[in-house]
Amino acid sequence: MNKVRGFTLIESIVVMVVMALAMVTITSFLMPQVASSSDAHYQTRAAALGQSLMTKILARSFDHVNASGGNERCQFGVNCSALGIDSGESMASPDQFNDVDDFIGCWAATPTAACPHNLYDLISSGSNSAYHNFTVDIAVENHPDNHVAQMMKKITVTVRAGKQTPIEYSAFRGNY
Repeated sequence: MNKVRGFTLIESIVVMVVMALAMVTITSFLMPQVASSSDAHYQTRAAALGQSLMTKILARSFDHVNASGGNERCQFGVNCSALGIDSGESMASPDQFNDVDDFIGCWAATPTAACPHNLYDLISSGSNSAYHNFTVDIAVENHPDNHVAQMMKKITVTVRAGKQTPIEYSAFRGNY
């Protein structure tokens, strides 16, 4: 008598149930990894954006008085312009900015009431740079340790990329 070889229906169902449980377990371990796989990409792009903006800001003059080409130098509030954008400049045209404090504000790829300035006006001539989920906060303040021999402004650039941890850059611009 020949024995018939193969699986019974019950054995087949048990194997399918075990395979389904194994797949659910593997998927539950992989899904968090998939969600965080873009972290390094966003952090790298945020770092590049922050460094680029800080370089652009530090390339400007200390104060509007210094930028106008006169022989006078801003010192201790004498001849110094107030922090912020100067007359004749527009937030829509950051290429006109001539001193570090003109950049103060919040810049977003999609401007909102809380962050009203367009990031693409600041970094490029259009939205092709693909910083769609990025927000940049730029703060400039007179450094509190200013003294007679040295006047400094502290520049802080904070880059936010979606739900990632913000990256903050700080630098000082001297009055020389």
